[in-house]
Amino acid sequence: MPKNFRLLFFVLTSTALLRAQSTPPPAPPNDDTVHLDAFVVTAGGNGQTAFDLAQGTSILTGAELARRTQPSLGETLSATPGVTSTYFGPGASRPVIRGLGGDRIRVLANGVGSLDASNVSPDHTTALEPLFASRIEVLRGPSTLLYGSSAVGGVVNVIDNAIPSVAGDGTAHGAFEVRGLGAADERAALASIESGTATFALHVNALRRRTGDVAIPGVARIDAAAPPDQPTGTLPNSATDTQSGSVGGTAFWSAGHLGAALTQYQTIYGVPTGEDPPVSINLKQTRFDLDGEITEPFGIFRSATARFGYARYRHSELDGSDIGTTFHNRAWEGRLELPHVALGDFSGTVGVQSSFSDFSATGEEVVTPPSRTGTAALFALEEWKRPRLTLQLGARYERQSITLGEVAPGLPSPPGYTATSGEKKSLGGVSASSGVVVYPAENYSVGLSLAYSERLPTVQELFSNGPHGGTAAYEVGTSTLGVERSLGADLSVRKRAGFVTGSLGAFVNRFRDYVYEEPLASNAIPAVNNPDALTPYQFVAADALFYGGEAELTFHLVDRPGRRFHTTLLGDYVHAQQTTADTPLPRLPPLRYGVRFDLGDEHWDASAEIRHNLRQNRVSPGETPTAAATLLNANLAYTLPVGRCTYAFFLRADNLANAEVRVSTSFLKDLAPLPGRSLTLGVRTSF
Repeated sequence: MPKNFRLLFFVLTSTALLRAQSTPPPAPPNDDTVHLDAFVVTAGGNGQTAFDLAQGTSILTGAELARRTQPSLGETLSATPGVTSTYFGPGASRPVIRGLGGDRIRVLANGVGSLDASNVSPDHTTALEPLFASRIEVLRGPSTLLYGSSAVGGVVNVIDNAIPSVAGDGTAHGAFEVRGLGAADERAALASIESGTATFALHVNALRRRTGDVAIPGVARIDAAAPPDQPTGTLPNSATDTQSGSVGGTAFWSAGHLGAALTQYQTIYGVPTGEDPPVSINLKQTRFDLDGEITEPFGIFRSATARFGYARYRHSELDGSDIGTTFHNRAWEGRLELPHVALGDFSGTVGVQSSFSDFSATGEEVVTPPSRTGTAALFALEEWKRPRLTLQLGARYERQSITLGEVAPGLPSPPGYTATSGEKKSLGGVSASSGVVVYPAENYSVGLSLAYSERLPTVQELFSNGPHGGTAAYEVGTSTLGVERSLGADLSVRKRAGFVTGSLGAFVNRFRDYVYEEPLASNAIPAVNNPDALTPYQFVAADALFYGGEAELTFHLVDRPGRRFHTTLLGDYVHAQQTTADTPLPRLPPLRYGVRFDLGDEHWDASAEIRHNLRQNRVSPGETPTAAATLLNANLAYTLPVGRCTYAFFLRADNLANAEVRVSTSFLKDLAPLPGRSLTLGVRTSF
């Protein structure tokens, strides 16, 4: 389907449909803890709660989100069961879910893709600001039905209300926040203001944040090539400078709403790889979003939801002060969801989704040729409910087309690699799932889901051929890669009320033709193409097996009006094996467990947690083990209402024991540890 037709289709049909009818949705919950009965926006149009979903789900909002928020999305979520990060220093960190990252995890902004380059390389940050988030939803396990073949590992949806979802009441509401100190000497200020009437609402976000080089325990580098005279106590080249803002408005009428927002995100951050001259990234994204909903029935449909995002993205990789490589991505994504009226005992949603990306790089380190990637998909989700049983079924068909631009001459041609200018590669994939949720007793649910997914290869996996400083590798694609198939099962047990609440989950996922990078012989790439003698890696396919589980159980020792004292036990584990050669896959998370204590009343909120990472000895060939480590963190907040305003003073202490913590899922685990002991202070004024 030509890209211009797809773009015209989504803009015109969605706008015309939304002008027909709709009523504003209810206000989002403002929970102080993660509630299993909160509606999961990311789950689609059937109005499901976390308690009713067959797959593992986490929702961060309110005080819990405020306690965890970090400058990057990956570190914000890194304490969530089943979630680790690609930690590439404070400036870049993307979520890893159940050992899967990169293009197997979809990162969304208000239900639409992030439209950046963060899935291309771990040193590319997500163009999202966690401090603006009012809610973050994490779906663990295959979520391909709604969000595409690249969601085989899960979905992270950051909801920031840039487009107002609720009509105004004639008064202004919002918040101002300042925070400072921390291991990186953070200085941040943000404002978020919303106002409107019954027919129109306006929302404005603004942020500026600067951080210096991060304080660490000991030295940064422990790799074999570490210099003997490296500095102690500081992670060199880890400073950041970020500014972001958005303005959005929504028009409401008797049966619907239509809103739009313009967002700009700009950041400069160091990439702490120890290179000389130091490498930094200067990134800018300008993004336009549309969001609308119809809630009055029409035809066979109960309602309709449409979302569309368009972005221009650019980042330059600087060697010292000189521009080495510049990346451009002009991309859009649109989706239309149509919940239908009940068909017998079945209710459900049908929908369409389409996307386009025009990606290119110029300069010294061009890993992939310029390319245009387009996708189009149809999907359906159905649900059959009984008082003690819910059955969920779904299917999706997706078509992807990749067209190469000009391919540079003189590239090496290892076995399996070919690329020609103008070459086009098209593939289709089918995904299907079934799930059952049983309610054996009041406040208990047991969910079991089975999912078959077909992930389509990316342009990087197919056509890479060049040096990549971010991973210290010369990367080569395999042009003959086909569909990556997976079959997975997910079991969850949840309890939402009583002395003990929480969830237990287990999963297994078997892949056929799982794509990963495998080292080549050192002489596989001629020196003229690889002057820095980077280790060559090639994207190859082999069978793989993932299994593991997560646990989060809260004991409500004291839970009465004005007083609470909770103890929460947490843990997760992932085992991943390349079964063709029977070797571990690279960069696996360790077994993790911990305990958190929460104490509070009407004004005070305090928490302390201990999290332990076991030593990761299961490593792929050429990879080094990661040492065990223990993190001790604490938070204290005081809330003071004064008239229409509420002042929240907070103090956060991270890594109180000043432990050396290295992230086994990071390419930089031997080059960049997590920050050392830090103390962050701040105040937030809400009105």
